[in-house]
Amino acid sequence: MSKIIAAQILAHGPEVLVLLVYVVLLGHMFLNRNLPRLGGKIGPRRVRWPVSLTPQGFSRVDCRAITLFERPPDAAPYTNFKTYVREAPLRRAALVRIYRVAGCNTRIEIMDEPANFERIDAAEALALLRELPDARLVYRLHLSDQPSFLDPWVRKVTGKEIFLLGNATTSGLIVLYLPDRRLGQMLGLTLLHEWLHLLAFGSAGTIRRFKRANRVEPRPEPALAPVSFGDPRTPVHEAWSDLGESLFGYDKTIARETALAAPVHAMILWRRVDKVLRKTPRRLRSTRFDEFQALGQFMRQEVAPRARAARASRRPWARWRRQGKEPPGK
Repeated sequence: MSKIIAAQILAHGPEVLVLLVYVVLLGHMFLNRNLPRLGGKIGPRRVRWPVSLTPQGFSRVDCRAITLFERPPDAAPYTNFKTYVREAPLRRAALVRIYRVAGCNTRIEIMDEPANFERIDAAEALALLRELPDARLVYRLHLSDQPSFLDPWVRKVTGKEIFLLGNATTSGLIVLYLPDRRLGQMLGLTLLHEWLHLLAFGSAGTIRRFKRANRVEPRPEPALAPVSFGDPRTPVHEAWSDLGESLFGYDKTIARETALAAPVHAMILWRRVDKVLRKTPRRLRSTRFDEFQALGQFMRQEVAPRARAARASRRPWARWRRQGKEPPGK
């Protein structure tokens, strides 16, 4: 009987595999059904704005229900992160306006209720998105009027008064916390940092090369030690995003100094972003495209030779020559 069952499984291998994957995904969704979600849980549509009232740059605006997850007063009563996430965040029902960006599938989400700070509006958020190398990587840009519900846990773990400025997830979501227009370029840098996380999520091969580059030169460490929420990729992803924030930020001097200090890592990251830039349609091209092109010229002319020299110095025959030895076979 067992041989017959095994033969049936082998005969229908692809179908069985698809079924197993489907069952695993359903089980994962069931086990995590009550977990809080970054950016809230979007509910049904309440109002659809008339086309005549849709702001320039957007194709449609909806008003939908949303369940928000807000931070508790303290994380001290919770012994581990899993318990904290399941029990601590407070739930609140609200309404959110969802602006669909014209020409792509990106959405900007802004709470329908007034904020107690100078929150950026949809036009300002769209301008920040258009600075990115390719805004299409962002599916949802959620502007949160509340601090992250992860903040109390981060402060408990680090012992420091830390507030998260943004978050990114593998689903294409970026959350900006308390996006006050008085922050100026800090908002653009935070959005760029989180966009680089999205790029890292979809660039596993490049991230492996970025990690292996540690054998050639020390990896640039983030300004703040990253806090991992159970994801082993966090340290390398934070190093990637911090380096990219310096390379593609607004300060040209910092960009050049960063690239020259870590040429191998910088070239790996720049080539990945440059590939994204070249594939972006002209109508969706970044408003900072000329700046990125100028950076590319510097990377090719000044940084690439240093990266090649650093790699060559790590090859076995280079070490033998430094030691005064002849390579094998000579």
